[in-house]
Amino acid sequence: MESIAGNSLWMWQDNKNQFQPTMPDGKPWPKISIVTPSYNQGHYIEETIRSVIMQGYPNLEYIVIDGGSTDDTVNIIKKYESNITYWVSEKDNGQTHAINKGFEKATGDILAYLNSDDVYMPYTFRLVAELFAKFKLNWLTGLRSHLVDKEVIAPLPTATTKFNSYLYQKGFHVPWVLGWNQQPSTFWSSSLFASAGRNFDETMQCSFDVDMWIRFSRYDDLVYVRSVLAMMRQHADQKSRTLRLDFKEIEGAARKYKFFPLWYRKFLKLISKFFILRKLVRTILGSPKYRQIDWDPLQAEWRLVRKQVF
Repeated sequence: MESIAGNSLWMWQDNKNQFQPTMPDGKPWPKISIVTPSYNQGHYIEETIRSVIMQGYPNLEYIVIDGGSTDDTVNIIKKYESNITYWVSEKDNGQTHAINKGFEKATGDILAYLNSDDVYMPYTFRLVAELFAKFKLNWLTGLRSHLVDKEVIAPLPTATTKFNSYLYQKGFHVPWVLGWNQQPSTFWSSSLFASAGRNFDETMQCSFDVDMWIRFSRYDDLVYVRSVLAMMRQHADQKSRTLRLDFKEIEGAARKYKFFPLWYRKFLKLISKFFILRKLVRTILGSPKYRQIDWDPLQAEWRLVRKQVF
């Protein structure tokens, strides 16, 4: 992929992707609802919007909630409003409030939110819809990937791919222990969202997504697919880099979440690296397993596998 300066990223193509009238199994395409919160991201938001609408997905609900931007964001939104289900530009109480406002409007079967500086891959909605249907999923994430210098995709192969609901509830899926799932690469069902309360915690400035993941984990495991679904843009002004509140917000709520003590989580992770002690860790934690979707080149299909976390 070349730089955006040359308008050569896939979302700058002239025509939308084409879909068959129904899914491969003959069923209708499920409705996918995407919410984009924005505020003064005119430099990036056009790519974000195009990465959604140029998918050509036949049953898309796209909602953009702008916080009253003073740059050219609103003009860009208006440029694409025929492809946007609902949008508004008005003062709000910040990113989490904007996301909640968007999901109040969402009616899809599969949900996600994409910040106004991140982008999806061209096949994302097709793959997500097919995997949700084939494996009856509630919650899916992909390979953690970043959009970096000159618009180069940089996957993070060391990022965790082994997600388990019990470990999420006990505080293992945080960057300082096992790691968590990347937000723009994560999709969930409307039923799971309803079970978790349908509202992100607006008291959190940075980790409201992780708070929701913890709530989701009370109902189902997160399933990982070995594919890039989205790219989180890396730049100097992005919120996650400037606030650095992850540890404070999540560990500050550890008692509410009923996490294991941090020293205990780190200790179990450490000893799990030693083969002779791994069985002990499995015994202590109830032999936690994870589900992963891999491409089988011999059968030419996606396959769901279940393995031990440790």
